[in-house]
Amino acid sequence: MNELKNMTKEELIDELESKGICIVLDNNLDDYTDYLNDIYEAFNEIVDDIEENYFNEPTNEQLQESWIARVKAGLDEDFNEHLARAFFYEDCILDEINSGNARKFLCWLDDNNRFFTYIGLKSGKKSVDLVEYHTLTNLESYLLEDKQALESVFFEK
Repeated sequence: MNELKNMTKEELIDELESKGICIVLDNNLDDYTDYLNDIYEAFNEIVDDIEENYFNEPTNEQLQESWIARVKAGLDEDFNEHLARAFFYEDCILDEINSGNARKFLCWLDDNNRFFTYIGLKSGKKSVDLVEYHTLTNLESYLLEDKQALESVFFEK
């Protein structure tokens, strides 16, 4: 991956973003915002097929609470259990990210969904999280293959 080593940090960020890869710099949770739908989709794709769910199965009461919250926010539909379940897990994922457990959850998702890639980079107090949901292939972007090259560009080593 000599190609990466010759890039500046800004060029690498531009290239990663052009490939649809989420970049979160120094735990800036706002950086996840544009990619939440990808994270939700990656989770929902596997939730029914995994043996050990990261989150607890929702109770009927929790499903109702998730539904009511969406109705208060403007949803105008009759209760739908499947949709309420998706809302419940969206809330769980958002809570996990907002509570500082994003890396733990994204590592778990990376381990359980072959179409999802999470790479965490750290150097001292600086960090970079890279998230890719590649629905058409189980292969991650070639740009994510060389963690050492990514670290050298992001942390200017």
